[in-house]
Amino acid sequence: MKGFFTRLSILDWGFITLGLFGLFLLLYHPHASGAVFAMMGLGRPILTQSDLDQHRTALATQDIIYAPLFDSALYGTAGQNQIVLFTSPVGQGVTSAPSATGSKTLADTNMTAAGQLTKGNEFFMIGQELMLFPGQSPEVASLTGAINGFVNDTYTVGKSGFLTLQIGSNRNYIQDGPLMIFPPAVRLAVAGAAGAPTTATITSVLNMEYASWTGEPYAITPVYIEATQGFQEVLQWPGAVPINSTARLFSRLRGYLIRNAQ
Repeated sequence: MKGFFTRLSILDWGFITLGLFGLFLLLYHPHASGAVFAMMGLGRPILTQSDLDQHRTALATQDIIYAPLFDSALYGTAGQNQIVLFTSPVGQGVTSAPSATGSKTLADTNMTAAGQLTKGNEFFMIGQELMLFPGQSPEVASLTGAINGFVNDTYTVGKSGFLTLQIGSNRNYIQDGPLMIFPPAVRLAVAGAAGAPTTATITSVLNMEYASWTGEPYAITPVYIEATQGFQEVLQWPGAVPINSTARLFSRLRGYLIRNAQ
């Protein structure tokens, strides 16, 4: 045996050392990379996904930001039976933004594809809110001091209708109503007021009437909307509910956007 060891060359000792090192890795690091063994001259590597991920140049990491999805539509004076939301992205549909014409812009919606999120974007939804903007100003000046319909329109729309959120194969994740139970997280803070400036010839009355749906934000058991997964939201009324002037209705899906880093 002593003669055997003396006849080993430097190269032989090198292979023995590599073999012992490989055995050590197998015993104490069973998850060692196959590429490591290949680099040691121990044969063709058996690569795992984790091996590949360590050498990517295009990283697949993601970041998460609070970024609700929103869409808007007009609610006409004659009322309507249905409003479908999140199916007309920027550049399509009809804008409801004040003084604007043409198709939808970022003032109307932040959807970039019809009824789905584009590849690389996913959404973790935690709640739902609606915002109603009546077509008349909350402040009015007249000789009679007549109410302009702001409060009545807010109440009329709020006490009617129901909301259905469908994701995937027409599966409902929200189906509830009336619409007033989906209050916005923010509103205009104002107190009602009335004034009557008077001159020798005329008396004018200034009224300020404001109302908003309020209450606890409507929370849901969180749902995860994946990229390219279809979804839509439908507001429905059994019968058309008329109002005094055309209003603007916003829907906001509260939640977090999960997006690829590049």
